[in-house]
Amino acid sequence: MFRGIYPLLVILLISLFGACGKGKVGIDLPDGTDTDTDSIPPQTTTPPSGNGSLFLYGSNMGAYAGWSDEQLAEILIGNPAKDIAGAGVNSLRPAMYDRFVQQWGYDIRVNAFETYQRLGGMDHTIFLNGPADEHRDQTKYCNGTQSQTFANLYEPIWLSSGNVNPNNYYANYVYNVVKTYGPYVKHWEVWNEPDYTNNWAATQTWDRSDPDPCDLTTFAAPIQSYVRMLRITYEIVRQLDNDGLVCVGGLGYPTFLDAILRNTDNPNGGSVSTDYPKKGGEWFDCLSYHVYPMYDLGSNQNSDAAAAAVVDHKNAFQEVLHDYSYDGNTKPEKTFIVTESNIPRKAIDGYVGGDEVQRNFLIKAAVVAQKAGISGIYVYGPAESTALAQATNPYHAMGFYQNISSGPYNATITPGGIAWRTVSHLLGTRQYDPAATEALQLPANVDGGAFYSTDDKDYIYVLWAKTSGSDENTTAKYTFPAALGVKKATQTSWENKESEATGNIQLTGSPVFIKPL
Repeated sequence: MFRGIYPLLVILLISLFGACGKGKVGIDLPDGTDTDTDSIPPQTTTPPSGNGSLFLYGSNMGAYAGWSDEQLAEILIGNPAKDIAGAGVNSLRPAMYDRFVQQWGYDIRVNAFETYQRLGGMDHTIFLNGPADEHRDQTKYCNGTQSQTFANLYEPIWLSSGNVNPNNYYANYVYNVVKTYGPYVKHWEVWNEPDYTNNWAATQTWDRSDPDPCDLTTFAAPIQSYVRMLRITYEIVRQLDNDGLVCVGGLGYPTFLDAILRNTDNPNGGSVSTDYPKKGGEWFDCLSYHVYPMYDLGSNQNSDAAAAAVVDHKNAFQEVLHDYSYDGNTKPEKTFIVTESNIPRKAIDGYVGGDEVQRNFLIKAAVVAQKAGISGIYVYGPAESTALAQATNPYHAMGFYQNISSGPYNATITPGGIAWRTVSHLLGTRQYDPAATEALQLPANVDGGAFYSTDDKDYIYVLWAKTSGSDENTTAKYTFPAALGVKKATQTSWENKESEATGNIQLTGSPVFIKPL
């Protein structure tokens, strides 16, 4: 269910001082046909009945020799001024390590975030991690293994003056990061994958007994320390950035969530007391999780099964939340984001892989995630980490661009990058409408959804024939219900190529975007 390697833990610090350059990146967006905004909508246009927010077509960040953060953002988000089409990304997930800001200062990346905003990026995610050596907890909760987290977590968060306590290293770090980057960031993610473990069997007991710090490879501290970090982050974000969301950080195991929800930050076994009145669920708004579907598929290695895995993981976490009454009735529901996901562009070690299945997965994952109420997906990662022919690990073959081996702006976009750009370009300002999707009356062998534009007051329908087994080659016929009045339409492929369509559509395993005329 869960991968054995956490790739973001080995990301290098991002270069900040690369020189600007000019050039064309990858493949340009093809010229679209003229959109007739006066056309008759395909059905009565009513506001969608979804959650009302725009989906985040995100990307993780990385470090590439000779590239600055700003230049990397240009090939992800796009920069028309430099004729850079980008990969359709509208939100980024960089790290903001304590050890980094202690060395370079808290404002070192303000110019980069201003560039992200100018390019069109929004609602970014920062994961809070990486104590400087002088701020690291020296306790060894396991024999010979030092804690990975912050010292002085149990110092008071606030001074009597109302100022943050500088002796609480984590609180002081979070306060300064949020104060500096609050205008640009929506999601404050506490740690990256705190439940990473090399002991899968132990995860099967975490819903009954607290995780052993020895099994938490990248955290190596008690669960109460993690709840304490959530509490500190929550109190600070609520003071400085009331619109921000505090998120648990890239979880992989629902059993770890159970341990968070049943514990307070009390170091004495997580019990409720006057000083520790609330359990973990009271200290976060958003559940961030990671899902690499290649581990879930078995022999059912196709893009629909991979996309379904994204939702299956969400449902598993949702079930735990409901067990603790975070169901929207007794207690508020949590929002969800996926902050790492992808499948490789090459089949390695028996896992799913290939250009076609990856590009189909990325579009389908974006669609089914919105249908499931997930707020966004941050794809891993910007570029493949080696030449495809030399890739021996599935993570080597994930990225919007082929391996970047030289400086800006020499980068070749992958089919997956083109697909992400297409779905974001066509649906990025639209909202999923479940009622309009229901009206499509999709047969059992077809999937998709309806997406509404409040500006244009029209719909785009995303449709595909469901795949099965280990084959993306499948077909299905679909006819729009007469009540929708679809006589003619434009049909856009995964690579943003348009053609004419009628009310009778021949579908394949590759999603198409249908806009009635």
